[in-house]
Amino acid sequence: MTSVETSSPSGEVDGTTEDLAAQVALLTRQVAELQQVLADRAVSGGGQGQPPLYATVEEWVRDYLLPGFPRPVGEVGLVRWHWCEQWWRHDEAVTRLTALWYGWEHARLEMTGMLGWLRELDHHLPMLLGPDGPFRSCAPGIDGSAARHKAPTVAAFEQAPKQWWDWWDTK
Repeated sequence: MTSVETSSPSGEVDGTTEDLAAQVALLTRQVAELQQVLADRAVSGGGQGQPPLYATVEEWVRDYLLPGFPRPVGEVGLVRWHWCEQWWRHDEAVTRLTALWYGWEHARLEMTGMLGWLRELDHHLPMLLGPDGPFRSCAPGIDGSAARHKAPTVAAFEQAPKQWWDWWDTK
């Protein structure tokens, strides 16, 4: 057994090569365990405390969604997908895109988070861009022409009779 001089916390010199190797192995395991604890906290906490990668939904739509998931958009009746360059004027689109952005920001921090997020995207894109979506009456500018934005028609609404909702009251 080879004797190697090491300093203990009290400043004493003692130990062997095997003792030193055992201490290094122990410290290596402890560092690995601490790194795993930190990684688990980051994943289980959903990245709480992490700043978003994109500051606004507009930035996310412009820099990530539109370039990352291009669809052929065009005049109503001529293509399957519809987009409005003034998408931010459509409340439904803002709500859905904001939810997708928040979900994306959360999913990007998880090991397999994008799998679930992609299912959400696959659900929302046809609703946003489809023939019954909020952009159904809008058309992009083609060959220098101005884009057409048409605000959606809101369904008619009639107030319920005075005591209609009393059954709902749980008091």
